[in-house]
Amino acid sequence: MSKEYRKTKRVKPNVDINVVDMIIGTDLGEVLNISADGLLVASKKLITIGELFQTEWHFSVRGIKSISVGLECLWSETQYTNLCLCGFYIIDISPDDQNILDRIISQSKEI
Repeated sequence: MSKEYRKTKRVKPNVDINVVDMIIGTDLGEVLNISADGLLVASKKLITIGELFQTEWHFSVRGIKSISVGLECLWSETQYTNLCLCGFYIIDISPDDQNILDRIISQSKEI
């Protein structure tokens, strides 16, 4: 049995969240679940442990279109479907964007 390391609740977002790598301008992947300090992403590209990303998360929530978030890859696992599942830690987010993220989390279903 694996040990649970999360300090905050994990939810399945009630909106689709697409993560874009702002440095090279490409799609990083789709958020499968999220917490206040981390997330699980399904990516079509190979991501390695320790990689850092400056990202923009695209969604549509009452007029809000995106937030900017710095991420670090904590783990990465390639699936037989050729998707890469990646666990990320949020390393940089503005207070305003954190408030938006907290609102999305509070309105989503805990898993």
